[in-house]
Amino acid sequence: MSKISIKRCLAAVAATLCLAVSSMTAAMPLTSFAASNYISDGWYYIKNVNSQKYLDVAGKKDANGTNVIQYQGTGGDNQKWYVRNLGNNVITIQSGLGSGRMLDVENGANVDGTNIRIWQSNGATAQKFKVVKNSSGVYCLLTENSNESKAVDVYGWDKNNNGNIDQWTYNGLACQQFKFEATSKGSSSSSSSSSSSTSSSSTTSGTTIEVKNGGTSLATAISKAKAGTTIVINGTVKSGAVKVPAGVNISGKNNAVIDFSQTSGSNGRGLSFYGNGSTVQNVAIKNASDNGIYIEGSNNTFKYVEACYNEDAGFQVCNGGSNNKFYNCHSHHNADAAGENADGFANKLHSGTGNYYENCIADYNSDDGWDCYAAHGAVTLVNCQANYNGYCNGIYGDGNGFKMGGVDNKTPGVAAHLDPLNHVLKGCSAKGNYASGFDRNNQSGVVTMENCTADGNKKNNFNWPAKGKP
Repeated sequence: MSKISIKRCLAAVAATLCLAVSSMTAAMPLTSFAASNYISDGWYYIKNVNSQKYLDVAGKKDANGTNVIQYQGTGGDNQKWYVRNLGNNVITIQSGLGSGRMLDVENGANVDGTNIRIWQSNGATAQKFKVVKNSSGVYCLLTENSNESKAVDVYGWDKNNNGNIDQWTYNGLACQQFKFEATSKGSSSSSSSSSSSTSSSSTTSGTTIEVKNGGTSLATAISKAKAGTTIVINGTVKSGAVKVPAGVNISGKNNAVIDFSQTSGSNGRGLSFYGNGSTVQNVAIKNASDNGIYIEGSNNTFKYVEACYNEDAGFQVCNGGSNNKFYNCHSHHNADAAGENADGFANKLHSGTGNYYENCIADYNSDDGWDCYAAHGAVTLVNCQANYNGYCNGIYGDGNGFKMGGVDNKTPGVAAHLDPLNHVLKGCSAKGNYASGFDRNNQSGVVTMENCTADGNKKNNFNWPAKGKP
């Protein structure tokens, strides 16, 4: 008998034993704990309980179809994964390699032994996983493409480097159990120390200022910063509204969160950018009394930034803001009292040209996913998703996934008019929005859409009349 046949036989025996044990004992019960999200959005190493090895993109190859294996901890970006919650403990898991490809069940097949790989983000169920937590605090990942009947699994109970990751009938045992160890995208430490704090005090070193609970405040760091300074947010910190000077960068570690619950009123924007050339990455912005992030400046970059539970749009670009770039950002559960303002991404109200969004998600916001009302410049969106917008915590708004225009009646001394905006959307998807998935909203430009899909939107999947009118 060949080695492959022997291995498959052993795997079959192991799977049978797993099922037998599962049916006879409740030693490892998987229960429905009362929690909003079992795993918070953020960066993690994912370690299998049985093998004590980590999910790893084989060979660090950043390409569609690259296999996912298990391997001893290296601390490399190919072992870092970004968890993004979609609601009801369903998550996506994004590779730390440059393109941000997603953990993916090959071809969405509902078959035992189907391979797990990475693939570009497409919003399919093959890239969504239900988190189930057991009494020992470890997790199983049920595949949505199997209707949660199968789970991410180390094939054949393998404990060796290069053991394959596949999908197998859910049994809840150690070959399907994983620990999530928090890390930072910018960290180069090994996985064995990824969840520990790197410093016991606030520090200022050269062009870096660390902000952490009990140490230097964000307001103090901002007052000391100048172009080229990087402010490092370590863990969760609270702050009032701040204006970020031009060229000052913000980077998070240890699941960084800036909590703006101290703010109040329409001046309570979390982070405001009136200048140019800043980069913000690996941080969550939440609980601002207005916008989470407000941008009038240009040439700013946002990577792996989450905006949630703010009382206006999570991200807003307006008043000439141009050439700002957004990669792998997530805006969700933003809601204002009337429901009419809190979009996921508000690229509107005289926003300028060249604003670009890639692999970004807007969901469960009270108004629209993307709103380009009265924008003065076209946007480009690549592989972006707008899902279930228009209702949030009992608040209802317009509810379009991608709203691509609107009458400009906001310019003083100028009659209401339409700016023809030649937006470009590639590989974008809209699902379950309260109104339309994609809505021209009257603007009369030539909008290019390639490989865009819409499903289950309440009003229209595509509301796309040939022309608009003021």
